[in-house]
Amino acid sequence: MEIAVIGGGIAGLVAAWQLSRRHAVTLFERHAVPGFVASSVALDATSSGLRIDVPLRVFYPGYYPTLTRLYAELGVATEPVDYATTFSDCDGLAYFRWRNARLGGWSLPYVLPQDVASARGWRIVQGALRFQTRARAALAAGGLGGASIGEFVAAERISPEFVDGLLLPAIATIATCSTEDARAYPAAVVAGYAAAGVARQSVRRARDGADAVAAKLLAGITRVQCKAGVVAVRRQPGAASSTRHAGAGRVTVQHVTGEEAFDHVVFATQANQALTLLADAAPDETAAMAAFRYRALEVLMHRDTGLMPRRRADWSPVNARVCAEHEQPESTIWINRVHPGLRHAEPLFQTVMPQRSPRDGSVIGQARFERPLVDAGSAAALASLQQLHAQPQRRVWWCGSYAETGVPLLESAVRSALAVAARVEAEASPAPARFRQRSPPSRH
Repeated sequence: MEIAVIGGGIAGLVAAWQLSRRHAVTLFERHAVPGFVASSVALDATSSGLRIDVPLRVFYPGYYPTLTRLYAELGVATEPVDYATTFSDCDGLAYFRWRNARLGGWSLPYVLPQDVASARGWRIVQGALRFQTRARAALAAGGLGGASIGEFVAAERISPEFVDGLLLPAIATIATCSTEDARAYPAAVVAGYAAAGVARQSVRRARDGADAVAAKLLAGITRVQCKAGVVAVRRQPGAASSTRHAGAGRVTVQHVTGEEAFDHVVFATQANQALTLLADAAPDETAAMAAFRYRALEVLMHRDTGLMPRRRADWSPVNARVCAEHEQPESTIWINRVHPGLRHAEPLFQTVMPQRSPRDGSVIGQARFERPLVDAGSAAALASLQQLHAQPQRRVWWCGSYAETGVPLLESAVRSALAVAARVEAEASPAPARFRQRSPPSRH
């Protein structure tokens, strides 16, 4: 079959790579390079210069099993990363820090003695222990139901020092959302994340960055069309049937460089973007896509030490600034500490959701994204999407980090891509002979 995949993020790359095993697949990307690496920042102008992923992409094997298996199959080398964290107040004064002692593949978190000695720090530790115990028990008993994490910690009387000073800022940093969005997160999702052993596992990254991952996936995709932003997608008459003769039952993709017809189209964009591109969306498709909500965020690459904790001794690989006057915590990653090749280089930082502007001349890269939000309505939205995918003789599909359960991260994006690829395969008749063997990739 001939299949179009729209969007070159990790979901689109994986869906196109998987489907290219048996079919002729065209990946459409509006940027000059796949979206997965479109925002990466080169530290010098040479083609061989070091590039930093934006946003930085790390993973815990326990919470990212599908991504971990994918990297292993692709031969992507990974390495552990120190993700110790400092939490600071509006004035840049650290109030809580944890460090990691690595032992093999395990990471053993510990708190600095001076933090435990303070009244606030001790209440944070007490709250963390109580939360872990109660959340683990409730998850095992299936007693979380549809409660939000805010409702759960209130019912369990978890200390506000832990909730407001660590738990909600941590959720907001991981999910890149506001503190109130974090409070609305389903308790089962947060407890599931914690139960995956993330506090005891080493954070890992692709050793050669997202570029290496993209290159491995691109090598297996039939055809890649960059600078080919899609304008509209329309189903031709008969697209609800399996008939493919004389153009019937096919789907037209109109893009900035032309128009092509395919047997299936996979939207690997955000749900809100897919909604604007599907010109003949049915009411149930419109309702399903509109149910997914997003929040905008900004990521800056810069060299301004002023966005780090005030005391150099408090700097950590990850630094969260928690300030009540801002709806989102600011998270600054000290790139030199998470990228071995930069350990002795000039200080370099990546700040997510900045509360302040770096000093003039210090910014070397800027990117804006939208991240899916997860709340009480997410389960119903996912159920609606699954109902669409279960319709017989379907020709249009959706995947992305929003399209699976859990925190919308690389793992859910890869899982959704593989799930959609399997559904497309199930709709496929035996592939024509010319598609049975993967063609050499073409790049345009």
